Amino acid sequence: MKKSLLLIALLCPLWLFAQSESDYRTIKGVVMDSVTNETLIGATVMIDPDAAEAKNLGPKGTITDFDGKFELKVPKAVKYVVVSFVGYKNAKLDVTKTTEFKVMLQPDQEQLTEVVVTGYQQIEKRKSTSAIQTVKMDDIKSIGVASIDQLLEGQVAGMTSIPTNGAPGAPNKMRIRSTVSLTGSTDPLWVLDGMILEGNDIPENFSDKDNIDNLYNTSIAGVNPADIESITILKDASATAIYGARAANGVIVVTTKKGSAGKMRVNASAAMFITTKPDLGKLNLMNASEKVDFELGMASIPELTYRSNYGSVARILSNSGELSAFQEGGFNALSAQTQNEINALRTTGSDWGDLVYQNAVNQQYNISVSGGSEKARYYASIGYYNEEGTTIGTNFERITGTMKTDFDLRDNLTLGLSLFMSHSKRKSYITDSDSFTNPSYYTRNVNPYLNVRDENGKYVYDQDIKGLDDAYLEFNLLEERENTDYWLKNLAFKPMLTLNYKPWSFLSLTTQFSMQLEDSKTEKFADEETYFVRKYREDSNYNGTYFLPDGGIIQNWAADMSQYQWKIQGEFSHIFAERHSVNFMAGFEMRGNKNTNVHTKGFGYDSRALTTQPLVFPDGYSTSSMSSSKWKQYQKTMSEDRYLSYYMTGSYTYDNRYTFFGSMRFDGSNLFGVARKYKYLPLWAASAAWNVNREEFLSNVEWLNDLKLRVSYGLQGNVDKNTSPYVVGEWNSTTVLPGLNEPTINVTSPPNQNLRWEKTKNWNVGIDMAVLDNRLSFTVDAYYRKSEDLIGARALPLENGFSSSTMNWAEVSNKGIEFALSTENIRTPNFRWKMDFNIAHNTSNVDKIQVRDDSYSPSLEGHSIGALFKLRTAGLDEDGLPMFYNKAGEKVNFETFYAITDEWNIGYPTSSLTNAEYRDLFVYAGTTEPKFTGGWINRFYYKNFDLTVSSSFVIDQLMQETPFYSPSETSPGQNYSKRALDIWSPSNTTGKYPRLVNYTMEENMRLVNYYQWVNGLDLGGNSFSNYDYWFKNMSYWRISSIRLGYNLPREIADKLHIGSARISFEARNPFVIASNYKGYFDPETWGNIYTQPLARTFSIGLDVSF
Repeated sequence: MKKSLLLIALLCPLWLFAQSESDYRTIKGVVMDSVTNETLIGATVMIDPDAAEAKNLGPKGTITDFDGKFELKVPKAVKYVVVSFVGYKNAKLDVTKTTEFKVMLQPDQEQLTEVVVTGYQQIEKRKSTSAIQTVKMDDIKSIGVASIDQLLEGQVAGMTSIPTNGAPGAPNKMRIRSTVSLTGSTDPLWVLDGMILEGNDIPENFSDKDNIDNLYNTSIAGVNPADIESITILKDASATAIYGARAANGVIVVTTKKGSAGKMRVNASAAMFITTKPDLGKLNLMNASEKVDFELGMASIPELTYRSNYGSVARILSNSGELSAFQEGGFNALSAQTQNEINALRTTGSDWGDLVYQNAVNQQYNISVSGGSEKARYYASIGYYNEEGTTIGTNFERITGTMKTDFDLRDNLTLGLSLFMSHSKRKSYITDSDSFTNPSYYTRNVNPYLNVRDENGKYVYDQDIKGLDDAYLEFNLLEERENTDYWLKNLAFKPMLTLNYKPWSFLSLTTQFSMQLEDSKTEKFADEETYFVRKYREDSNYNGTYFLPDGGIIQNWAADMSQYQWKIQGEFSHIFAERHSVNFMAGFEMRGNKNTNVHTKGFGYDSRALTTQPLVFPDGYSTSSMSSSKWKQYQKTMSEDRYLSYYMTGSYTYDNRYTFFGSMRFDGSNLFGVARKYKYLPLWAASAAWNVNREEFLSNVEWLNDLKLRVSYGLQGNVDKNTSPYVVGEWNSTTVLPGLNEPTINVTSPPNQNLRWEKTKNWNVGIDMAVLDNRLSFTVDAYYRKSEDLIGARALPLENGFSSSTMNWAEVSNKGIEFALSTENIRTPNFRWKMDFNIAHNTSNVDKIQVRDDSYSPSLEGHSIGALFKLRTAGLDEDGLPMFYNKAGEKVNFETFYAITDEWNIGYPTSSLTNAEYRDLFVYAGTTEPKFTGGWINRFYYKNFDLTVSSSFVIDQLMQETPFYSPSETSPGQNYSKRALDIWSPSNTTGKYPRLVNYTMEENMRLVNYYQWVNGLDLGGNSFSNYDYWFKNMSYWRISSIRLGYNLPREIADKLHIGSARISFEARNPFVIASNYKGYFDPETWGNIYTQPLARTFSIGLDVSF
């Protein structure tokens, strides 16, 4: 109807010349968006065609100009005019009372969401048969957020977006309906304006010590959130099957802004946000006085010899020669001077919270211009984002540029050109290989009484640093930070060309060619006067000679990634006999990507001359040692993958009530090109929807706006790029004869000609309902996913030369339910309250997997993908050693539990357990997959003010922490959690945690045996970390954003000659309500001792349009 009104207004005469001027009145006004206060260009203003007096007058009307203003002469007999605009509800104006109007059009949610963008086509929402949800960027935009993945937290039912850590620009770990692969990527597929993006996979173990300090770049992080119009999440097979073998983990389609016809419009925004430093007190560490008492307690036990010379108390007692006196007579047996020296430690020390963390003032700016004519429309923007991290020395800086132009070459031929550009730089700190100097980890371990500088301002080196093989190496946190540098620069270009030709109204032919070009450069530099280089130097010690050249160490990585994507498709869409709507699309797609990585390492680096020195190995140094990655000075890796795909979709809708949809895609790739029958993977989906509210028997139910039932079934695919059908090996060299090296290949994986795609069968049923003029709407989806042919390890007969190989045979299933609710709780002329709530529950199960016979880890079969296993402790015995519950529920000592015997009573315990029996000791503890996830967003509007409160929640997620101590290796030279005060000892027999043990405790061989067991003889390596002490069920509700905005009144904006202005204040992550997460900064990262705290920011922003 709205298009008809617009056509009538443009084509009809504006007045009847036959009538006299006195028979008319002139009305004027401006038409604006009631939410954004922006003027609407091209809105239709015309005589109410339904009014009785209009029947004899004929249609009359006009449209608003570039300023949203209109002027119209109407006969005095006319009482009403109607104002309309696509996407908004009509407004009826009474022209008998006034002639000047300020028309505030209300957005029509039904119209705004009637088209769903899938990346390949646009589908009318009423015809959609899939589990799809669209998020408007205006609803989630925020200050101080670098990437769109961080804004999606808690926004969509069934999708989780969990921060990996609090570093600036750090990615979020995304999940849509859990996980369907055991070894392949578990990240969703990102699509930008139809282009599939590469480079968004996050390491599964991103937060462990081997990954946490590495800088990563994701391609989606190069897209400025200010350029995004909407984000569509595709969940079930009928929505994702069109994307083929990359879409089993779901698809996130990002649609960016584009220009529209009208005068040039300029939008500019500037914001400043303050990131507050974390409270170190959350870590629950011992203070200086408590740590001194702890060291005294350890020193009082002569048998505790592990690093017994570490810690300032031990050094004071050693220097004074009073250790024996202390062990025999206690603290009062010490001389006054020694007592004073020890007590002085209680009141000294640096504020490590101030040394490691900071308050940071950050900024971001965006400016965009858009507009155009009927033949050409444009959009261009530039964005700048700069964030200093709360961890001193960390930073993320990004510049983005976007240019989009759409040309109408002919009435039926359009050309779209787009270019997305970004340049970013990330900075961080350098840590050693065991991450002991990671700032978050070091602040947990540094002695609280240690000063970072002496009275003369010189560095004080930590004498209790672990070093290399317990060799003392000088380390000072400030020196390390000032003399090292670590950065990652990324330059990205994403050009795109789209050509659309419509030879007939029912046929559309489209071709799109796009590229993704990424150039990443990384540099790590450590000066000679750093712990990093000192550790390298110590490692170069060969027979008392150091072969590491004098100077620093510099490492460079150069990573080039290029991708092209070309697709051609045709789409037929027509309505027959006004009731039969048919749509058919078919096309083919070619994609290819190439990655080249070069790593160089230079020793003896002179930062002034910018030169390095050769590395000369001493005679007799083994070839295998020379080949170590530590000394490798050049390495280059390359990979190239290609895909060829054919796809088609078809749908039929009868009378806007019944819709049937189907899709099919064939994917081929070099990744699976050995056995011909596995070269192409057919993926398909079928679905149907019933718009019940359009049935005749509900036609008079005015309170019902929408009622749709959906059902779908399909096959999704997944690619595990870590596997290959070919023999995989690594080049190396070995010494055959003295002075003669021969190249070798170490085969790491045998060939597998039957290697194929992973497949997931997906069932989905859903219901969409809206009532009371769309003031209350909800969606419910239930699904079941069965993943087969998953790649997993499987045992091989030993005559193959391999004990196991990866092959397609594992199986996983997921089932869940999702609920999303939107309400408009209050609607008055001056006040509105809107609410969105979503919650999801997913249960996964590993249906088939094989555990190697020599494995000590329990099998996941029959349990969740995120299953964790524990050993059930039953308190401590009279010696302070742990007791356990066996399978029969009986309390037994550790010897009985592990079937340990010390036949000769020499302190060398052995276990009679087989691998299978050892695995059977463990019990299922729970899963890292939350029982429930969701979000709750409230929006309040009062006149020109608006307030948005966004939150997300996780309920019942099992988490495992790193033990805060080791019974056999607790050093007095490092700090510990205050929980260390609850370790059992002869003077603290009510302690919760097992006592400290050592091999010298021969008066009780049980203690020696336990020491030997936890210190290396444990069959499983370290089952102490699986004691049930270290597990916690975590639930939390995080207020992710509180945003208050004020839109400048139109009258004031007009006087200032601006289109609109808005000021906003926001608090991000202001607080969280959670289970007890004492000892860690955030509940999301509970148990991780390396991660940086999540940023809490307070911001102010200004948006102005002209």
